[in-house]
Amino acid sequence: MIRTICAVLALNLAAPALADTLKLASTYDEVGTNADGSKYTGTATVDVISDTTFSIKWKIGSTVYSGFGMRRGDMLAATYQVNGQPGLIIYTVGDGGVLTGNWSIRGENGNGTDRLTPRN
Repeated sequence: MIRTICAVLALNLAAPALADTLKLASTYDEVGTNADGSKYTGTATVDVISDTTFSIKWKIGSTVYSGFGMRRGDMLAATYQVNGQPGLIIYTVGDGGVLTGNWSIRGENGNGTDRLTPRN
């Protein structure tokens, strides 16, 4: 029983350390697909606020969308607004810090995809 408790404690203590090692790039190249299947490209800039929160701006063409997000482990979620409607995107962190996500906007059918590749 003591061994089990020690193992659980060790795993719980290690989990926050793993989350803290995740580093977000400040600038990303963006490619994505809208819910209607049309493609888009742009850039995204990230400003880390704390160990778990960040602000993000996506620039697609001449339009800038601003959002606020949180991270936990290899998952990131961010909110934003499009024409006064809230949107949500959920990313998974992959190899090389690439963020792959799916997004949706309230009142619209379907989901879009988004891929952010860190600039070197």
